[in-house]
Amino acid sequence: MRNRKMIIILLLVLALAIVAFTGTTVAANGRNRYTATMRVHPSQDPATPIVPGSSATLVTSSNGASVRIETTLTPGHAATVWWAIINNPAACATSPCTAADILGNTAAVEAQVAYATGRVVGRDGQVVFSARLRKGAVPGGWYAGQGFTNPTGAEIHVIINDHGPVLREFMPGMIETYRGGCTDESLPAAFPDSAKADGEPGPNTCRLVQFAIFQQ
Repeated sequence: MRNRKMIIILLLVLALAIVAFTGTTVAANGRNRYTATMRVHPSQDPATPIVPGSSATLVTSSNGASVRIETTLTPGHAATVWWAIINNPAACATSPCTAADILGNTAAVEAQVAYATGRVVGRDGQVVFSARLRKGAVPGGWYAGQGFTNPTGAEIHVIINDHGPVLREFMPGMIETYRGGCTDESLPAAFPDSAKADGEPGPNTCRLVQFAIFQQ
């Protein structure tokens, strides 16, 4: 029952996520700039409310993409940010693309999921993440053979994963891998084995906590 519930949550996350795209676009010098507000992940709150004071800015060009996220998370927790790239969003069943496309129709939509960045949240809970992804092969991506081929046309999702309170014996894996420091039971059943094997298991609970979507 729990696994079925997790799969349903994953299928809902991106179906609901259209509300996360707030849609400011500026094109200059061959670069496209998009802004969005971070939202609470549906696995934590199905209403996906806005995270107060948060923002996410994506810049794309023919060479790749960069993102900057400003948000609030649980003080003292380790957190990682993940790229979910859909190079061929026209092949998705819905717009925006859903977890069903990324996880179940990966080849057709040319999807890739990969580590962006990570850090420990400070005492005030305020945190800033910055990351870049170059066009081409994506080292360490969840799906072998899938790259980042369409930087200015891809649908790009950014997702924050909370790894729980920092445990020194599991660092730096807690801010550099998908499941570092977390139990098997806390990992979504629908995720591929490559994700579940990324990092040393531990006693904490991993939770997908915030996300934003950018449609170009």
